Amino acid sequence: MEVLQLSQNAGYGFFNQIIYLSHCEWLILSREIFPGFFYFNGMKKYTLCLIGLMLLSTSACKRQTEENTILTNRDTIFVTDTLLQQKLRNEHMVLATLYHQTAAEYRALCYQAFNIGRLMLDKDLANAGIEKHRIIVLDIDETVLDNSPFQAKSILESTSYPKYWNEWCELAKAEPLPGAIDFLNYARKNGVSIYYVTNRKEALKEVTIKNLKETGFPLADGEHVIMRTAEASKESRRLDLLKKYHISLYFGDNLNDFAETFEGKSAEKRLLAVDDNKDDFGTRFIVLPNAMYGDWELALYGYNGGQSDSALFDLRRKNLRPF
Repeated sequence: MEVLQLSQNAGYGFFNQIIYLSHCEWLILSREIFPGFFYFNGMKKYTLCLIGLMLLSTSACKRQTEENTILTNRDTIFVTDTLLQQKLRNEHMVLATLYHQTAAEYRALCYQAFNIGRLMLDKDLANAGIEKHRIIVLDIDETVLDNSPFQAKSILESTSYPKYWNEWCELAKAEPLPGAIDFLNYARKNGVSIYYVTNRKEALKEVTIKNLKETGFPLADGEHVIMRTAEASKESRRLDLLKKYHISLYFGDNLNDFAETFEGKSAEKRLLAVDDNKDDFGTRFIVLPNAMYGDWELALYGYNGGQSDSALFDLRRKNLRPF
């Protein structure tokens, strides 16, 4: 018995989903809709093939119109196959994560950031008018530690934060960003203290210190690793440090690592805020590259990352600026 079956998403690429087998045996991929729609037997085989394809083509056109699956560069795409939808959930993260893990350019940008940091630190050290003890304030994730394996896991498993995040942190296996340890050891040799101000939660403090210490970062201890407690903003923690110390440099991968003025703004206003503070970048603020995640992405979603995958997909496309 030979069976003709209609693909679940008949409205998209219908004819591309038909596989022609030997002896005119036709098979259409999905088993979900119209199983056993036609049976071919003897001399009626070719006639039924033609009639069946005509009927199914009409059905496909109707479903295509109903589901708005005509592909343009601005339309929303509705993926009706749940397995495919799950696999594609984090597809937008693939190139960013591969860039982070494989691009020599990414490594070069890290070295560049810490080399600039050394030049600016030397300039700060030469300022005899500074009386307070000098410190450097750094973020941890994607600023001194590389969490791209967690991002890769999220892509391959079609999951998102916080799934697997604690498990990843507890491994304490995140590697240092290129140039980070050499720079911070240089700062320590010049009498500068290091404070790691992170938005990792307090429950992860012990394993975070372990990761930093075993990797070779200086001053990786309970005093110098400051976790998130009540609020995500780092402003109060920075101000507490400023009361006692002179902050020579700030390092981060997110604008929120530097100043409150960047927090909670739309994508457009974040750009304007950078323009307003342009003299600080490369002098006081040293930015590490991170295209995998951050407030830059949340700003595209109106800081509502809990929307459906299709809604987030549509927002990403709508924020593109084609010619």
